[in-house]
Amino acid sequence: MDIGVCVKRVPQVGGRIVVTPDGQDVDTRMSGFAMSPHEECAVEEAVRITERLGGSVSVLTLGPPEAAEQLRDALALGAHRAVLLDSGGQEWGPIGTAAAIAAEAQRHAADGAGYDLLLMGNEAADTGDYQVGVRVAHLLGWPCVTGIKHLEITAGRARAGREYQGSQETFEVPLPAVITVKEGINLPRYPSLPGRLRA
Repeated sequence: MDIGVCVKRVPQVGGRIVVTPDGQDVDTRMSGFAMSPHEECAVEEAVRITERLGGSVSVLTLGPPEAAEQLRDALALGAHRAVLLDSGGQEWGPIGTAAAIAAEAQRHAADGAGYDLLLMGNEAADTGDYQVGVRVAHLLGWPCVTGIKHLEITAGRARAGREYQGSQETFEVPLPAVITVKEGINLPRYPSLPGRLRA
């Protein structure tokens, strides 16, 4: 089982927010960054799946060289491989981000491995859009299930559950697939000291 987890670099909460001189954007040069809570849950879910079924977890992010810090955090949590997709110093929207992730998935498949599953947070913590997972699935021609709080992987299939308007919905899709998870699917672990040293 080869699982790819997509994480986004988002400003840490609780810091002072500074606006750029033109007043049009947030100046993030002095901000600390972290993974969003949804994506921490996606990393944890991927690690748990590979602990049960074997395989490896690749974590990837699109961003500047400084985004390697979020990749190290994911490695400390148990991911096996990290991929930094260089954004060229630009902020990319959902279309460009999805295209970069899909291209990485295709490169990985061309190398002979290929992801069985792509996990990502349900929505962007900073912008609130819900587009990247669906766009990646469309570009790859894979099934996609969003808003997931329960996931089982068996015999080349994913059984994914979510709550919708007070009822439970369950979807079964063949792998490879893209699945977006929400907080509450699990309780992410704290990185161990050996994990931090390895990262």
